[in-house]
Amino acid sequence: MGGYQAGYYSYMWSEVIALDMLSSFGDQLMDKKVGAHYRNTVLAQGGQKHGEQMVKDFLGRDPDSKAFFNEISGKN
Repeated sequence: MGGYQAGYYSYMWSEVIALDMLSSFGDQLMDKKVGAHYRNTVLAQGGQKHGEQMVKDFLGRDPDSKAFFNEISGKN
């Protein structure tokens, strides 16, 4: 895989992770409990942890592509 392909793959993978994290909020984008959990497990960590670990800490599991496929298929 060359430069463009690798870049595109990483772009798509970041979309998968972002939508998976967003799905944690459900219909309540301003949910204080989930927002505080995001702040504590991701934002407050800064560069102390690898991004992959912060995502796992926030989600409580490995990232899943279900939210991504729901988004691109219009099932949201």
